[in-house]
Amino acid sequence: MGKNKKLTGAALIVMSSIVVSRITGFIREMLVPNLIGVNEAGDAYTIAFRITGLMYDMLVGGAVSAALIPILSGYIARDDEETGWKVVGTFINVVIVAMIMMCFLGIFFAPQLVSLIAVGFESDAQKQLTVDLLRILFPSVAFLMMAGLCNGVLNSYNRFAAAAYGPSLYNIGSAVSIIVFSNSKWGVRGVAFGVMISALIYFLFQLSFAIKNLKHYRFKFYLKHQGSKKLFKLAIPSLISSATVQINAVITGTFATLFGVGGATALNIGDRTWQLPYGVFAQGMGIAMLPSLSSNIAMGEVDEYKNTLMKGIKTVLFFTIPSGIGFIVLREPIIRTIFKFTNRFDEGAVSVAGNVLMFFSIALLSQSIVTIINRAFYALNDTLTPLLIGGSTIIINILLSITFYKATNLGVAGMALAYSLASALNAFLLLTILNMKMKGIYLDRLLKFLLKVIPSALIMGAVLFITNTYIAVDTSSKVMQLSNLLFQIAAGTLVYFIAVLMLRVEEAIYFKDMVVSKLNKIVRK
Repeated sequence: MGKNKKLTGAALIVMSSIVVSRITGFIREMLVPNLIGVNEAGDAYTIAFRITGLMYDMLVGGAVSAALIPILSGYIARDDEETGWKVVGTFINVVIVAMIMMCFLGIFFAPQLVSLIAVGFESDAQKQLTVDLLRILFPSVAFLMMAGLCNGVLNSYNRFAAAAYGPSLYNIGSAVSIIVFSNSKWGVRGVAFGVMISALIYFLFQLSFAIKNLKHYRFKFYLKHQGSKKLFKLAIPSLISSATVQINAVITGTFATLFGVGGATALNIGDRTWQLPYGVFAQGMGIAMLPSLSSNIAMGEVDEYKNTLMKGIKTVLFFTIPSGIGFIVLREPIIRTIFKFTNRFDEGAVSVAGNVLMFFSIALLSQSIVTIINRAFYALNDTLTPLLIGGSTIIINILLSITFYKATNLGVAGMALAYSLASALNAFLLLTILNMKMKGIYLDRLLKFLLKVIPSALIMGAVLFITNTYIAVDTSSKVMQLSNLLFQIAAGTLVYFIAVLMLRVEEAIYFKDMVVSKLNKIVRK
């Protein structure tokens, strides 16, 4: 029970910091269609950002989540920190060298990358703009990588609160760059330069917190060390498998360019919206769980590993299932309220982005499971399984995207549906294989949980549908739009929690008791 409380506490710290990060990230993304525009410049900026995002995820997402954290956590749990740093330090150094080479190659081959990804761009001027933006943004990948490695070190030492607001600093700097440069003589190129400087500041900020845990770090390469060989054997496939989400996103974005001007931007808006609860709940829990799962396996605590895993899955779905239903019902009010501030983002774009968000809501549930299960495999030092399954879903995503592009009139929203269905297959296969590998991971508990939570979320969705459809509210002003949206979210949340409490959902009872306990402490003071 103590370990569960520790996990929950760590997850809450991470989730709260991610909330701030996602909100500031939302502000950054909100400014793109309103200040840069749903136009050729906006699409160019979006594609350049996606390409550099893929590079970042391939060398940082996999390295940190699948290699650095579980390996270093294991050495720390066995009181062999110095040896652990020989291994992990070698890995960090190799990743740094690889990233520097990747940045130079990315800058040099930027025209080829743009031709490969932005297949629907017909204007030579738009292609050249995308190339220019990509070249400016590529150094930011190195800075984000080094910041990510600092975060990996901090998480390995269970220092979840340390430097928690670094990503928010980066988002704020990026948002300021959009405000300052989008309508200046430097235009969107100035925006890209400001984003790159913001990434540098983010890295230096994270380094200031991680420096105390780097006392054993040396710029040396112990490539022949047995631990280093083991780590690289795990890391190479993990670098690919952990990038599956971003690769699929790039594929989806590539097809989006085929739907004319504004398609890539509309897809990006829907994509960023569903990733708010995904980042807060799924990624936050995944970050908090990985050191605990790794320690459980290192100490031979298999039952504790299964309990921790199932608790993490249920907690994440407890929040993401109602979030997904809410996105489906309130898709247009959410997009309109958050993103529409100028005439550059018209009602037609709101409708398209809303449909994209509706289909991405499926991915909110499935990708949340994928994030948690991937960590469970990483803790077992099994990176090959997520690689093979993730690779197969990339192929499925491409086939579905081609099918929906040619055989339906869903438009760019069909690309979101293709991504979501591929993600759902990924989640199903990972769950099935891990259950077989571990001879059971308490899936019966998950089924009982879903039979209570899904009906509760559907009741909430029905209430939201009625209030959104039949209760007329003046939403001509931004204040009224926001007030109306917050009222509906509050009403939906209340209905959902009443329903899950009546059905005696364990996570709801725990959350209620925690809130009551906090309130009692405040009253006593």
